[in-house]
Amino acid sequence: MKFLFIMILSSLLFILNAIEDDEFRFIKPISVEQVDILSSADLEDSDNDGVYDAKDNCPYTKNGIKVNRLGCKLIKDDDNDGISNRDDRCPKTNLGIVVDERGCSPDSDEDGIIDSIDECPNTSKDFIVDKLGCPQTVVLKVNFESKKDTILKDSFSNIEKFAEFLKENIGYQAIIYGYTDSIDTDRNNKQLSQNRANAVMEALIDNGVKLTRVTAIGMGSKNPIADNKTPEGRAKNCRIEVDILQ
Repeated sequence: MKFLFIMILSSLLFILNAIEDDEFRFIKPISVEQVDILSSADLEDSDNDGVYDAKDNCPYTKNGIKVNRLGCKLIKDDDNDGISNRDDRCPKTNLGIVVDERGCSPDSDEDGIIDSIDECPNTSKDFIVDKLGCPQTVVLKVNFESKKDTILKDSFSNIEKFAEFLKENIGYQAIIYGYTDSIDTDRNNKQLSQNRANAVMEALIDNGVKLTRVTAIGMGSKNPIADNKTPEGRAKNCRIEVDILQ
């Protein structure tokens, strides 16, 4: 009888343990994440700028200087281009425009139109351009023999360069204007200017430009750009201008 009682009690204890284990089997243990403990060295701020040494990229900032989150001196930059007002030569650059070390947007072809809005980015400096940086007028540097329409050799490279531009930009038409000084008669000046314009047109055609894209007009002594009373002024007035049309 005593043995039977012990067996029943053992069975009850086994059942209770099983129930207890089943009750808690869906309870997951709480995970404990490791937390970095900051040392006193990490909390040091040697230059007293409010940025701990561990994150301070400029650890020797002078007292009283305002700094950014990296501990470096804040610069006054009104146009937010990254160049301080003191060094910014273009202090009113529009937001988002790429600038050079001067704070100015670069103008790679030096035509007066910044790269960010220049639709013709490789325009020669000899071109007068529109507001989009595309050529409108060219003062083509061509020298002739005195009172003749023979082009001097030192001008061939300029003509070749212009011919390359026209071949690369097939949408353009070129009107070539020849001008003279006022020394001779109007009739002779008109004829000489026409002959010189024709000579330039023929040189362009020889360099691969189609005849249908170029026109030559002699203007004589009209529209002087300098004083015809001086040798220097007369030399400037004897010129070739080209209008570029799309």
